[in-house]
Amino acid sequence: MLEQHTPRLTPSTLRTSMTSPPPNTSPLSDTEWDANELETLGHCPICQSAARTVLYDNLTDTLFRCAPGRWTLHACNGCGTAYLDPRPSATSIGKAYANYYTHSEPAQPTSAKDGADWRSALRTFARANLNSYRNARWQMALTPSNTWGRYVVPLVLPVRSLIEQQMRHMPSQPPDRQGRLLDVGCGNGAFLKMAQAAGWSVQGIDFDPIAVAEARRQGLAVDLGGIDQLADQAQTYDWITCSHVLEHVHDPQELLHSMHRLLRPCGTLWLQTPNIDSIGHKTYGPYWRGLEPPRHLALMPLKALCSTLKKVGFKTRPLRFPLFTAMAIHAASGAIHNDEENAIALPHSRTLRLRFLLLALQQHWRLRDAEFHTVIATR
Repeated sequence: MLEQHTPRLTPSTLRTSMTSPPPNTSPLSDTEWDANELETLGHCPICQSAARTVLYDNLTDTLFRCAPGRWTLHACNGCGTAYLDPRPSATSIGKAYANYYTHSEPAQPTSAKDGADWRSALRTFARANLNSYRNARWQMALTPSNTWGRYVVPLVLPVRSLIEQQMRHMPSQPPDRQGRLLDVGCGNGAFLKMAQAAGWSVQGIDFDPIAVAEARRQGLAVDLGGIDQLADQAQTYDWITCSHVLEHVHDPQELLHSMHRLLRPCGTLWLQTPNIDSIGHKTYGPYWRGLEPPRHLALMPLKALCSTLKKVGFKTRPLRFPLFTAMAIHAASGAIHNDEENAIALPHSRTLRLRFLLLALQQHWRLRDAEFHTVIATR
């Protein structure tokens, strides 16, 4: 077992122990990435500026622990984008996804059975309220459901915000026609299933063969490969979603141009990507959940992202980031700092949960501080 090099995260060490490089926690961190499978940039992939500062050195895959190598993250002195250099080539980066979360079947809700404990019953009651809101908002038919959730959930703003994000702020279907939706980087198809249940005609695309196979197993129309395969479908889609994909691709601007071409006039792109200027990154430094080397190749601040979208031809509208999701990112970052294998679940410490809540509240009102950028971009 690898030696723990950093003190365990507690409320008193939360801010003071986040500046040192992350511990050597990846089992493959001492295995080098093949030099023939690396590419060197020498400039920012967003603004092309060569002026830069080393942000972190010797980063490893401390989240999924399946990618070899140590990585250097640079900060562009021009636009503020953080990017890996050198980075895995487009033909070799698949090695970094050997143990990725999209390879499993999407989680299915479970219902409490008669005689189950009160926690299960409470979860089922909460799910029924959430489904009631989804059914009313998007004309779905999810179960379990009840009659009052559609009225209660809109009054609880953090919960409503979380659901709207999960549904990627898509509108309900017009009664006269079925809209076409494309999910770029659809993974195992979890969102496509929800959009399909909401009445959309859905299609997905992803370069990960394992994730695509899982999506197809569920009967979803998903293509394997890059978005260039859809070049003959110009002005086809009403709504395109791109959730945590932009940071994974080697040419973010080309991806944005491709999605712009695929949208119908006045069509909408829903985009979400980690924010290098977030409070989480400022707090946790190299342990921040959003870094995720070497899968995350470039992380932009809000100004650079909106500027790039406008150059492509989009009109942009940034959205607020849900409170509960922000808390989860803070908790995951703390787990990475503690070298815990489960970097997803919230910690049991009530004091830490309160700390994460306060951090999330601090960034909720300032878009530039959010953990992720969520942007509605209209063609």
